[in-house]
Amino acid sequence: MKRACFLKTLCKILACGTLLLTIGVFLERSRKYYVGSESGGGARKLVCASLEEAKELADRNAVYGWSVFDFSGSVVYTTYSPLAADILREAKKVTDYVREEAFTYGDAPINPAIDCSAKKVSCDRLVGWVMYNVGFTDQPEQSGLFVYAGGDPRDLPSWCERHGFIKITEVSELLPGDIVFVHPQKTASGTVYAGHTFIHAGAGETSGEYYRYDCGTNERIRSVQPSSEPIVNFMYAYRPVRG
Repeated sequence: MKRACFLKTLCKILACGTLLLTIGVFLERSRKYYVGSESGGGARKLVCASLEEAKELADRNAVYGWSVFDFSGSVVYTTYSPLAADILREAKKVTDYVREEAFTYGDAPINPAIDCSAKKVSCDRLVGWVMYNVGFTDQPEQSGLFVYAGGDPRDLPSWCERHGFIKITEVSELLPGDIVFVHPQKTASGTVYAGHTFIHAGAGETSGEYYRYDCGTNERIRSVQPSSEPIVNFMYAYRPVRG
């Protein structure tokens, strides 16, 4: 009888000890912050003991869409808007993917966000692919969105307008995550349109330069992005917003 009571008491003590240890581990983890591009367990990059330290780390890596997450995986801080962080994260992910998988520049027969087996990408298809990945999936399956396709549902500027994206007309007003249009061209009938597009990712390494994600040439596709360079022949940009 005494032995049974002893074992019962010992089990209770061990159970209480396990519970206290579990609570201690939970409290320890809950006081920490996780900094990276995604909240998934395997995607968390670094652990910080304070929110201020985590914010500073996220700010230094904002060009990659890094954010600060709490123990539960909820976003508690982004340098820019949460949507901008999502766009930059996906832009980094897609540009890394097309480089590693040896994509080449060209017109994809199918929207690469839906089927990228052709291994073709371009400036406009990159923008469409990134926007698809952050939730804007109402895109043409055939070919995808075009930097210019006047009167066609595949026209990227018109698609931005339909979504209520904010039009930006000055370079000084650009924010990371904006879709930039440059290099004016003219049709035979005199319509002026943009010949190139890319995703703006913030102030660059030196004055007058800006980070960008851009798949407008084979050289860009093969490079580690984002690049830092001036914006030449700026026309306008669109700032994505969620409806």
